[in-house]
Amino acid sequence: MISTATQPAFEVIPEFAAVPAREIVQEPTRFFQALKRVNYEWRTDPALVWPEVADMMRGAAQALAVVNTKKDAMALLDALSDPEALHLSTLLCGAHRRQVIGEVKQRLQAGEPCRLVSTQVVEAGVDIDFPLVLRALGPLDAIIQAAGRCNREGLQSEKGRVIVFRPAEGGMPMGDYRAGVGVTGALIGTGGIDPDDPDVSRKYYRRLFEIVDTDRERIQDLRAALNYPEVSRRFRMINDDTETVAITGYGSEDERLLVRRLLDRLRQGAPEARIIHRRLQPYLVSVRSREAERYRREGFITEVTTGLSEWQGAYDPVRGLVARDLDPDDLVV
Repeated sequence: MISTATQPAFEVIPEFAAVPAREIVQEPTRFFQALKRVNYEWRTDPALVWPEVADMMRGAAQALAVVNTKKDAMALLDALSDPEALHLSTLLCGAHRRQVIGEVKQRLQAGEPCRLVSTQVVEAGVDIDFPLVLRALGPLDAIIQAAGRCNREGLQSEKGRVIVFRPAEGGMPMGDYRAGVGVTGALIGTGGIDPDDPDVSRKYYRRLFEIVDTDRERIQDLRAALNYPEVSRRFRMINDDTETVAITGYGSEDERLLVRRLLDRLRQGAPEARIIHRRLQPYLVSVRSREAERYRREGFITEVTTGLSEWQGAYDPVRGLVARDLDPDDLVV
């Protein structure tokens, strides 16, 4: 059985074409409509500048804005100019992200003002429930995932609002993500679409799979030839061309001291290195390898062991990892 929140049109992919498939639930569209928790609004023409997006956030006591890149998140935070605003992206180490999510849940449950600016990281299994979600135009599946953070529990007296907007100055990840944005934009046209209609998702995936190579590494050919060593070398669920940096500037003084001591143990060649790496996991941030050497030359990172460095730059309590000329998009979303 294959099941997801946004079911792809698997039958379009050649490797799945011969696999017999049927819907388990008859007439699924009626259930989508019966369980509808949000209404979508489309603000894609004209495009909006960040101050306009910030104004919409300020117009609600509780609002989540999801943007496409970390640079866009920083721009929206600047435009929002709210000292109580929160931020969530991989500019934050894992422990910091957990703290932010906890703070968001506390504010939402208490009915307190809560404005959160996030990248797509919030769309991956984060259980939060806002009455208003603003989503920068992205792939349709990402828009639906963002909408899953709006009226998530279905407890509001009215349906939640999901506003999809086109940023006038926004960036865009390359590759399949950009292709998905193009397909979504074509489906929207000059009006809008209903992402709660499963036929819309089917149209989206059919068009996307026509232009995206679902097996660019020829993994299926390698498997057919039983060349599993090459499969292991080529297949990557997530691009791992990264270097990891440890953050010593986050958390309580005890946490900071612990991280520094663990890094010192690694420098000394501690035999329990694997255990130490596991304990450091909540305090790590990934940086693209092509940029790591430049940061090293400029004194932002110093090597601890192969593949692990210590961050020597600033670490902001809201924005996370920052440096004088650091481009947030040099980090991993």
